[in-house]
Amino acid sequence: MDVPVPCVGEAKTEADFEAALIILEQPSQPVSVEEATRIARDMFGMTGMVSRLPGERDRNFRLRTAQGGDYVLKIAHCAEQPDMLDLQDSVLRYLRAKDPTLAVPELLEPSVPRAVWRDQAGEERIVRMVTFLPGTPLGNRSATVPLCTSIGGMLGRLDQALTGFHHPAQFHALLWNLRNAAYMRNFIRYFPTEEQKALADAALAAFEQQVLPVMATLPMQVIHNDFNVHNILCSAHAIEGVIDFGDVIRAPRVQDLAIAASYMMGTGTQPVEQFMAILSGYCQTIALTRAELACLPAMMGARLVMSLGISSWRASRNPADAPYITRNQAIAWEGLARLEALQDTLRDRMLTFAAATSTGP
Repeated sequence: MDVPVPCVGEAKTEADFEAALIILEQPSQPVSVEEATRIARDMFGMTGMVSRLPGERDRNFRLRTAQGGDYVLKIAHCAEQPDMLDLQDSVLRYLRAKDPTLAVPELLEPSVPRAVWRDQAGEERIVRMVTFLPGTPLGNRSATVPLCTSIGGMLGRLDQALTGFHHPAQFHALLWNLRNAAYMRNFIRYFPTEEQKALADAALAAFEQQVLPVMATLPMQVIHNDFNVHNILCSAHAIEGVIDFGDVIRAPRVQDLAIAASYMMGTGTQPVEQFMAILSGYCQTIALTRAELACLPAMMGARLVMSLGISSWRASRNPADAPYITRNQAIAWEGLARLEALQDTLRDRMLTFAAATSTGP
């Protein structure tokens, strides 16, 4: 790797960042349905129909019990650190206590003192179970304006609930933290065309010029950090649930909104109205500062480049998992192109919105 990682706020060092790549580079050992069935029975006292679910780091299985309960068994990657998993679990417990009406998975307690399974390679894997949330992923629906308003509203409620949450691992080195966007210049070479490389380079330049100088001054808190179309469950007009808290981290709160809005730019037929809808929905609960609003478009572009760069790099190393790893690329390229074409329009709409709603400098 050639581009250094800038230290912003409590950012980790470049060595820490490189260490964070290990989990993504190292293939996880497979887990059979039969093994998952035994694990669910032995560690949680649960039996029923077990089937596979996709996952980036965990090996996930859906368990449908005879009593009608529906759950997700999560067998962690062998390189996953216990404090990272405790951070994720603590967030779910905190949200359950803070706002029980939020549609997020509920963590189940194991029936054994230590829920750890040893795989065929002799590696210990932490095991967890959460409730299964029904619903259709947004990636299988059209991102209508009313739906975007609902998505923004749910994200605002989620961030509001997490305002007072703290955990010792909340500053961990995470590949998917926007403060690492400059590192993505090392991954641009994986893009197939010069036009795509230039588009990505321009987005990173905007982030470096407009966001990095002020990033440490933006309001910070623990955020979901992965509000993408596969983690949002919805009906035709409203969000019904949020899953996958594997990337939670303490970061600028507007980063959460930028991630969600970036994926909305690549779906649907009204990108400007969809963007304004998710923004207004979010601000029904959280009033953003003018500085946060000013950073929002450049953060969106940087996130899309990260999605494209990391997924292209990972797919080159794990060809067998390439379809899953690159599943967001079409949306990301469309969103990045729209963001570039509509930047003047978005800026004008943002100025009007800021004048009417924003607080502080």
